[in-house]
Amino acid sequence: MKITLQRTSPNYRQKLSTHRIMRDLTIGLLVIVAYSLYNLYYNYSSNEPMMAAALIYLVSVGVGLVTEVVWALIHKENIVEQLKNSFPWVTSIIFALTLPIGTPLYVVAIGSFISIFLGKLVFGGFGSNIFNPALVGRVIVHLSFGDKLLPYIEAMKPITSGGFDITTAATPAAALAGTNWMGGEAFQYTLMDLFLGNHGGTLGETCIWIILLVGIFLAVRKVFDARIPVAYMGTVLVLSAVYAAACGLDIATYPFMQLCMGGIVFGAVIMATDPVTSPTSPLGKILFGIGLGFLTMIIRLKANYPEGVLFSILMMNMLTPWIDSLVLGRTNQKIGKQVLSIVLSLVVAMGCVFGIAEGVKADIAAAKAKEEADRIKKEEAEKKKAEEEANSFNWRVLEVVDGGYIMETYGYGGEDKPMKIEVKVSQDTVTSVKVLESAGETEYYGAEIIKGTNVASEKGKAFYDKFLTGEFKTSEIDGVDTQTGATLTTKGIVNAIKGAIVMSQMEREVNGDTYIYTISEVGYTQDKPMKIKVTVDKASATVKSVEILESAGETEYYGAEVIKGTNVASEKGKAFHDQFLAKEFAFDAIDGVDTQTGATMTTKGIVSAIKKAIAATK
Repeated sequence: MKITLQRTSPNYRQKLSTHRIMRDLTIGLLVIVAYSLYNLYYNYSSNEPMMAAALIYLVSVGVGLVTEVVWALIHKENIVEQLKNSFPWVTSIIFALTLPIGTPLYVVAIGSFISIFLGKLVFGGFGSNIFNPALVGRVIVHLSFGDKLLPYIEAMKPITSGGFDITTAATPAAALAGTNWMGGEAFQYTLMDLFLGNHGGTLGETCIWIILLVGIFLAVRKVFDARIPVAYMGTVLVLSAVYAAACGLDIATYPFMQLCMGGIVFGAVIMATDPVTSPTSPLGKILFGIGLGFLTMIIRLKANYPEGVLFSILMMNMLTPWIDSLVLGRTNQKIGKQVLSIVLSLVVAMGCVFGIAEGVKADIAAAKAKEEADRIKKEEAEKKKAEEEANSFNWRVLEVVDGGYIMETYGYGGEDKPMKIEVKVSQDTVTSVKVLESAGETEYYGAEIIKGTNVASEKGKAFYDKFLTGEFKTSEIDGVDTQTGATLTTKGIVNAIKGAIVMSQMEREVNGDTYIYTISEVGYTQDKPMKIKVTVDKASATVKSVEILESAGETEYYGAEVIKGTNVASEKGKAFHDQFLAKEFAFDAIDGVDTQTGATMTTKGIVSAIKKAIAATK
């Protein structure tokens, strides 16, 4: 079967030779190469990065030349003529400029071979390829060796720019993509950093200003038609401005930041302008450039890959014959229709980007809402945990002594080896704390905190100095940091102190195994606490009765009704009264009780009083 390609490479109307065009292009590429090497020399304190880049260029060009020579030998072509008319160094240099500094040399060699062989020679050689050859190699190595394409080498010793390490920092496109393309404090680069190339990236990505100068030179020399790069970069600026306006970003700088990051400028000037793979008519070139800008922005904003230049050029290369088929006849006629087609293309692109921006804003709003919900949930969980810890009385009274109590609490040794601690309290002051027994606490940690040495940690020494050597106010024990290097030990000491304070604040009457406590507890109103009488039986581990002696601060129809046992507040309130205020119950019945009764503060106060009475009795 015979396959005939209807479209051949374009013919220039100007009196330019292919060799002169490729000579000028080679000069422009060598200028970019020279600046990329200088940029690496300037930005790093060692020569390794510059040498690594030079090797990438040499390997790429060398493999390209060898591939062409082998092809000529196989097909029995004149080697000199093959090289002279195929210009393999141009493709190899362009391919090398698309690589980052940390690309292994074997990947460079593979990519250069693919660029020359699969990207150009198999299609019939120079002028017959349907894709930009360098991009064929670049995309294949990207898909095959993506994890090897690193923007740094191990030997790099960077000079910082703008207060951050330009070696280890993410490339600008990756950094901005990480912020949903919104920027902000997380994006460290300035517009000047991007323009001057003070950042990591591909070798041709850090030469923006020099590429623009080379582009002007090549356009003046008629090496390419300026319509494509102008349409490409102009579309990126317009669409970036739409995105910025929709998202509330700085419309004056954001579009230029999008333009200067990644490979847009290099792709627009060097790769998209390839006359073999781009449309031939002026209108086709403009539409081609608009399509490039549109696809680049779509890929950047919505795809997983934070760079869209490579794929956008390859996709538009495929559409080049179709674009040419749409633009037939003389292009200096029907100017109105041509302008309309350009405007419609831009309007469609702007509408798509605007829709993406609205979607991004919705996603960001949803993420913030979720973050806020998670924060509230976390705060509620921490608050609940703090309340549970505050109401879990992990202590018991062993003995009442003059001015205080001997308390038993659990530290590192747990229930098998509890601590015995003497705590003396006088009104609102803890006058002394002495650890009498602490066999379960570990040497160099809990044991050293108890001794007051500095072996455990500075925090442990500070805890000892504050709570084990002198007087302190009872309020100072609330919220104390127990993360001292011996957390369990310090928590046990704190629990003993809190228990002694609780004991000092309530009246106790002992009659055999029966203990009667009168406890003041805050309910709904801070300045009008409840007075609660709790009678417990130690032998049977039961609470015999709970009597509310005073409750002036509890609200009518809510807390007051829970205390009375009526059903005004809620069914839960009535159930709470019936279980804990109307009959006796076992000690463990109060554990984990639901205090959300419609009068939460009141029931929490009653539960706290009951738990204190139980802890004081065990």
